[in-house]
Amino acid sequence: MAGNERDLIEICDAAVALARRSGADGAEACASRGGAVDVVLQKNDVHLAKSSEAGAVGVRVFRSGRMGFAFSNRLDAPSVAESVRAALGIAAASPPDPHNGLPEPLPVSYQDGLYDAAARAFGVEAAVESALVMLRAARGYDARVMVDAGEFSARWGERAVVNSRGVRAHEPASAFQCAILGMARDGDVVSSFDYQSDGARGGAGVDPAAVALRFAENVVGSLGAVKGESFSGPVLLAPKAAAHVVCYPIEAAASARSVQKGTSRFCGRLGQMVASEELTLADDPALPGGLASISFDREGVPPEALPIVERGALRHLLYDSYAARVDGRASNGRAGGGPAHVPHVSPTNVVMGEGRATVAEMIAGVDRGVLVTRFSGNVDPVSGDFSGVVKGGRLIRSGKLAEPLCGTMIAGNAFDLLGRILAVSRERERMPGAVLGHVLVEDVVVSAG
Repeated sequence: MAGNERDLIEICDAAVALARRSGADGAEACASRGGAVDVVLQKNDVHLAKSSEAGAVGVRVFRSGRMGFAFSNRLDAPSVAESVRAALGIAAASPPDPHNGLPEPLPVSYQDGLYDAAARAFGVEAAVESALVMLRAARGYDARVMVDAGEFSARWGERAVVNSRGVRAHEPASAFQCAILGMARDGDVVSSFDYQSDGARGGAGVDPAAVALRFAENVVGSLGAVKGESFSGPVLLAPKAAAHVVCYPIEAAASARSVQKGTSRFCGRLGQMVASEELTLADDPALPGGLASISFDREGVPPEALPIVERGALRHLLYDSYAARVDGRASNGRAGGGPAHVPHVSPTNVVMGEGRATVAEMIAGVDRGVLVTRFSGNVDPVSGDFSGVVKGGRLIRSGKLAEPLCGTMIAGNAFDLLGRILAVSRERERMPGAVLGHVLVEDVVVSAG
């Protein structure tokens, strides 16, 4: 990758130098380049296989406290120069803001394991075979399994950030991912839809057959689903459901920009209890093999590991450079985005702390409740209000899993729910960008259709 590193850094260097010569007080260039092989499954068959390559560069300029941004999906010199001119023109028409600016350079400790050269050499034929392994495993499990959609992809790329204050950072990365979606059909009886996925930096970390078997087991197991019962009581959120109902509201509320705007439920609550002491949630940019692991953020700032909620107490907010300047502190490296966008506050790998109970123990302690495997609905990150359909759910009766559910909804307020967490599981599931456990919550409104 040495030649590519020099080229991408040189593109960013040229953009920053041109912006400074053209009158910018400060400038930043963020560029990326990479390729992918994608195979799409549809209706129990291979639907599409393709390979592609693309690149982009985004330029931010600052002049008299005004910011301008423009990007191009081409990396040639004329396109980069046009982006610089466009950014300067936008800056001239933008209002001044005393908090606009760029971060100072900091030493970057580059992580191992973010790039597997096999991704770049992975061909369409190999990707098709991997997708077929997934399809055959799902269909071979039971003839009633219907694969509505799926995908296998191998991606490689590199990104670079350069700014006029001395930031110069470059990193290659790769990702292998697969996903499968569908249902089971037995005559006129149709199961709930299920979705399973997996991802890793290297090809050896992804098992398409295992993903397909999890999917097939779930859809066959949900045949014969019944309408549940309406009540207010305990709900066990499996990791995918917990990602939506528990983690997403916390991530949004822990954004320093949201707190500064007054739109966060965590305003003025740093150091205070915001959840049950059963919950610990951290952001780990150095999670080994994590698809959101990074050595530096969108602005070239190296991120530090952060406990967001620790035994129920709010410990840290997420800062990019702009939000940090508003609060008179340093960024903790949570600027997200790519060349096509200005930086915004974003977490990396969200990791839930290991709980004290097993999933089996959590189920055994519930007299009447619901297991929610997936949640399909809306969660308002400002108010915390949520409502949606239970997907792949099961009734819990007398401490045991009972009938699969259909036509059942849950509703409530996510921030109120945080204080009613009874337990978090010891077992945790690794997902793209997260490692989460099961979360048992009391007094959730369950509605049967």
